[in-house]
Amino acid sequence: MNKRSEILNIIMVTVGAVIAAFSIQDFLAPNSIFDGGIVGVSMIISNLSGIKLSFLTWFLNVPFLLVAWKMKGRAFVLRSVYAMTVFAVAVAILETTPAVTEDHLLAVTFGGLILGVGVGLILRYGGCLDGTEIVASLLSKKIHQPIGRQVLCFNIVLYLVVGFLYGWERGLYSILTYVLVSVVMTRVEEGFDAQRGCLIFTHDDVSEIKNRIFEELGRTCTEWDTSGYIGGENKALYVVISQYELRQLRDIVSSFNCFVTVCEIDEIIGKNMKSQEKIEPIEKGMENG
Repeated sequence: MNKRSEILNIIMVTVGAVIAAFSIQDFLAPNSIFDGGIVGVSMIISNLSGIKLSFLTWFLNVPFLLVAWKMKGRAFVLRSVYAMTVFAVAVAILETTPAVTEDHLLAVTFGGLILGVGVGLILRYGGCLDGTEIVASLLSKKIHQPIGRQVLCFNIVLYLVVGFLYGWERGLYSILTYVLVSVVMTRVEEGFDAQRGCLIFTHDDVSEIKNRIFEELGRTCTEWDTSGYIGGENKALYVVISQYELRQLRDIVSSFNCFVTVCEIDEIIGKNMKSQEKIEPIEKGMENG
């Protein structure tokens, strides 16, 4: 990773940690609405014992960071330590600021949205704010349960505790916050311009389809020969586009006799070929989307 990318990572992790702290201290904590994971545990202990939340969020994550050192590597742990430290400092600084709202529904809505953005930025740029996922990734090899399911089970137990201690209304508000945070966090982490993989089967001349996709979308296609059980010999094209280009692709393929499937892409490793200039595909020396 070059120096510029590392600096960008540090800046975005810092921004994410400050945003998350603002959500906790100025929306959720004043209204006794609890986040999930170690942060949620820290909020409960802080309410019951009077220990500073800023200290607990950092201290309770230390054992998980020691586990992560072997599992995730030095770079991940250092970024996570940095994110947790910035978060703890920001929580301490914002401790004396007044709550933005005392309306519980507004606190859940805006607190959840803001917290989801903050945590999503931290995850997207290589850090971590909560140790429960680290433990879940370690246990998944032994108990053969997905990480997401383990984290969900942990938070269900946590919110049952919240319900017993603070009333079921607080527990339900906290669950709603957790759901909202999860949705926003995932969207921010994966990016708003999600990618789609499109597989196009046709008997028509694929050269014309490829040219239109390249000219109108700036995307190159992977091409190969296929054979249908009834239709016989045909051609297949594979192209990766953004979700906002789907409308244009539909317009293009509607002019041909095509069968198209579209699927979501969780991750792209390497460079997704998209030309910014009009150059012939053959001159690029490759036919990969």
